[in-house]
Amino acid sequence: MSAVSLGVPPVPARPLAPRRPSRRIRVGSVAVGGDAPVSVQSMTTTRTSDVGATLQQ
Repeated sequence: MSAVSLGVPPVPARPLAPRRPSRRIRVGSVAVGGDAPVSVQSMTTTRTSDVGATLQQ
């Protein structure tokens, strides 16, 4: 069996432009930017681990 080309370009080996450093700020009690972990805000009142209830909402 041979590989089939899907026409998807290869992933570049390096970023196209260097990333600018950012500084960490606080928005309320949440740190944003810099080396802070990514924060996600949920717009549901259900536990997001309960997929059925979350989709229902």
